[in-house]
Amino acid sequence: MEAHRLAGATLLVGRVLPELSDNCGPSGPYVDPAETEADNGLFVPGTAASVLRQYGFVAAWTYCRTDGADRVTTMMVAELSDPASAVAAADALLGTLAVAGFTETELPNLPEARALIRKQGGAVDLHVMLPVNRMLGYAYHSDVDSDRARTDAAAVMAAQGELLADFRPTPQDRVAGLDPDPFNLESRVLDPPAALTNLSGSYGLTSYLRVAISPDTEEGLLTENNFIGSYLKQSEEQDGLSYQMVVYEFDSLPDADEAYLGFKAIEEGEFDNRTAFVVPELPTTPCYYFPQQEGSSLLYQRCYVRVRGYLASVDIGGITDPADTAMMRTLLREQRAKVDN
Repeated sequence: MEAHRLAGATLLVGRVLPELSDNCGPSGPYVDPAETEADNGLFVPGTAASVLRQYGFVAAWTYCRTDGADRVTTMMVAELSDPASAVAAADALLGTLAVAGFTETELPNLPEARALIRKQGGAVDLHVMLPVNRMLGYAYHSDVDSDRARTDAAAVMAAQGELLADFRPTPQDRVAGLDPDPFNLESRVLDPPAALTNLSGSYGLTSYLRVAISPDTEEGLLTENNFIGSYLKQSEEQDGLSYQMVVYEFDSLPDADEAYLGFKAIEEGEFDNRTAFVVPELPTTPCYYFPQQEGSSLLYQRCYVRVRGYLASVDIGGITDPADTAMMRTLLREQRAKVDN
């Protein structure tokens, strides 16, 4: 839950660098320092986990955006034990990350940041650390233009620092007692097959935007329609398939209807790789499939259903045949019943 709170304090990169409009990875919560170096981690093994653990790591959130070509920015905000530990962790990471050609540098107009740069094979890579109170802001930024890379890295970290200055971490002795379901929505979300990932849990508006399909569009859509909260359940891959269910609560049925139409418009208007399909039991339900990744033969399916003031989405990844809707039909029917409990 504290990691999900940190999501709301993590920079939406596209608001500083609008050209970086595509999602990428790693993204999401870390609740153990080892995860920062695991398969979906940010760091080379042996460089960061021990430092974060030494200085009282509580939780972290990562967020990644790319232009789909040469430029990528990944942000991480990590909560540590106290302000002195955040400073010490930044200094220590400056040393442990200075490997494979990285050397110390300064960024324009951000002298308080700790930064490393590497120019290699036509690419410019930067590590940037900025302690703010108990929080440590980190950015990995890559580009092919050295001057632009330094300017952009400074811009995103300065904006990240402003967000962290306004964030109030939960006192450490209260973290274990955080309410895991403040909007009382968990019981309305279907349990997907396989074990849940750390992305699962409750999200308010600001935190939800860090897992949104289109953050800027969805912020307006949810705000205008009196969004109350959401709960997400995502499961690890099982038999080649992955699953995600989300339930959103709104103040009224008309608000939910408007959001329902808004999500349909996002799918159909902002993405050109979606193909609509029909679930016979719910023929008016918006359903789409699209490539799981660019160039992949695997497909991802998503359907929406609205019940009273609730909107639910069901996602299935790893589909091999676009005509295979059997699992989606089952899960969508069960999710609809779960919302209506």
